[in-house]
Amino acid sequence: MSFLDGLIIGFTGLRKHPMRAFLTTLGIVIGIGAVVSVIAIGDGARILTLTEIQQTGGTNIIEIYRNQWARSSRGGTLAQTAREAVRSRRWQYNRAEDLEYSDAIAIEEGSNYVIQAVAEVESDDVNATFSGNSKNCRVVGASSGYQQSHNWFVSTGRFLSDKEIEEGALVAVIGSKLANDLFGEEDAIGQMIRAQRFRQRWGDSFDIRLVIIGIMQTKGDAGATEGWDDSVIIPLTTFQQRITGKKAVARIRATVTDVQYLDQAAMDIEYVLSRQHPGQGNQYEIWMATEELATAERVGLIMKLMLGGIASIALIVAGIGIMNIMLISVTERTKEIGLRKAIGAKNRDILYQFLVESATLSLGGGILGIFFGFYLGRTVANLISKFVWEDTQWPVVFSPTSAIIAFAVAAVVGIFFGLYPARKASLLSPIEALRREA
Repeated sequence: MSFLDGLIIGFTGLRKHPMRAFLTTLGIVIGIGAVVSVIAIGDGARILTLTEIQQTGGTNIIEIYRNQWARSSRGGTLAQTAREAVRSRRWQYNRAEDLEYSDAIAIEEGSNYVIQAVAEVESDDVNATFSGNSKNCRVVGASSGYQQSHNWFVSTGRFLSDKEIEEGALVAVIGSKLANDLFGEEDAIGQMIRAQRFRQRWGDSFDIRLVIIGIMQTKGDAGATEGWDDSVIIPLTTFQQRITGKKAVARIRATVTDVQYLDQAAMDIEYVLSRQHPGQGNQYEIWMATEELATAERVGLIMKLMLGGIASIALIVAGIGIMNIMLISVTERTKEIGLRKAIGAKNRDILYQFLVESATLSLGGGILGIFFGFYLGRTVANLISKFVWEDTQWPVVFSPTSAIIAFAVAAVVGIFFGLYPARKASLLSPIEALRREA
């Protein structure tokens, strides 16, 4: 029997019971659809994280900061140190010296892999006012290179100049949302705003007036860039002189020449810090943007495994349904099997006939399941964006590989669960088959 003959006979058998074939296929559609959507949603997590990393500076960024927890002298992790502090009922703060702008300069000069190092410090819960309009915002003190470090550039006006940063000028660049809330349709460039915060208890109150020289591009208020569009960016020296009165900076963002040199740059940074702060170099945290991407990949993999397990259960149930229907079909067509064997059909012809039927059911469901998976993936992504991670457009990644995997899984399910009924049909003897149906 040729391949075409087998297909014709298989389709003929399925056409006798279209509703039964449809209901059997439905389980495969749901299972394959779940597989395709799970892969698409899981891969979307990596794309979303990579997009956010690119928006906030790129994968070639190293961030250095001083964590409040001191590392254990026995080499324990921060979490272990925190647990020990809680058990001993004592807060064990990191006694390392604060980072300063001089550390950023030293990192630039001390590593061949670092293009620039930007020192930053910020203050939240600041009230910005202009002509009766007010808005809660954050104030960021930054050194040169802030735009490149954050991949965030001025859309109107200009950014802080080196001279203004050096002299501590009372100028500012503001986010687009803050500009719209304070100035509306009025041109913000050249206007003066008042930035103030009153927290007498904490001793960090301030009240300064700043001239607007530029407005930043719109970043969007979601994910890692949340709150950026409500920012007031001022010279680092202005922040230190007018707000904190200290030389300390919250973090240093170092831009590395290429992602492949991140590890070498990190070692250089540790060495520079050990010289800048003798005996304290290992008390500073070094974070790489690639760590965020690796975390997203792990989350995506866990999501795929968890939801993939549920989808596998659905496919197993659908496969059992195929086996059940094929066994019923063998019982109903016992006389047909006997007649075909009586006129010369071989065992492999009967086996092939029923395998074609089961594979057709499964592959048909697989093809429909791929399209259903596309729709299901987009629906789930929209639900995540709306209810789980608001204002974030969760990407859905559909690749030919996922379709091929789904199609292969459907074929395996059809053949595996159809093999037993097909073998049972092929082993029937003509005389027994005809007698049973007589």
